[in-house]
Amino acid sequence: MRNTFFVILIGILTACSTHQIKTASSNHIKEFGQDIKVVITGGSSDISNQLSRHIQANLLTAGFNIVNDDEATHLTVAISEFSPGNAALRLTIGFGAGRGSLVYNAKYSKAGKVLIDYDGAERFTGMEIAPGTKYRPFGNFGGADTSTQILLEEAAKHIVDLAIK
Repeated sequence: MRNTFFVILIGILTACSTHQIKTASSNHIKEFGQDIKVVITGGSSDISNQLSRHIQANLLTAGFNIVNDDEATHLTVAISEFSPGNAALRLTIGFGAGRGSLVYNAKYSKAGKVLIDYDGAERFTGMEIAPGTKYRPFGNFGGADTSTQILLEEAAKHIVDLAIK
C-alpha cells in the first residue's frame, strides 16, 4: 500500500512542467524598457498564433507594451515539439499515457545581448488537480482543444514570469 502511494505521488509530481534557465540576467527585464517585440517560430501557424496571443495578453497584464520595433526588447519563442495528446488514452489508462506536451525555448534579448535563455516543457497528463491557469472543474476530461489551451496557457505564464521575477 505504501509503495503504491509513492508511485502515484511521483506520477503526479512529475506530470506538469520542466524548466531550465540557461542564461539569466541580473537585472529585471523591465529595467531594459517596457516595450517588447514578440516573435514565435516553429509549430503550426495556429499554435504559434495562439501562443503569441496568450503571451501578449500576459505581458500587457504585467505592464509591458507590445510593439513591432527592433529597438525594443525581443522575446523569441521557438516551439520544437507540440502534441495535444490523446484524450482517450489519458482518460482510460492515465499515468502519462496520452499526455499532451509542448517543448519550447524562450529568449529575451536586447540589442543582440541575450538576457534570459530558457528551455521549457509543459505536460498535460490529465492527473493535474487544477489544470491550466483558469479554473476548469472538468478540465482533465477535455479533448485536444482543452489540452492545447492548457499547454499554451501554462507556457505563456512561465515565459512571462521570467520577465517579472
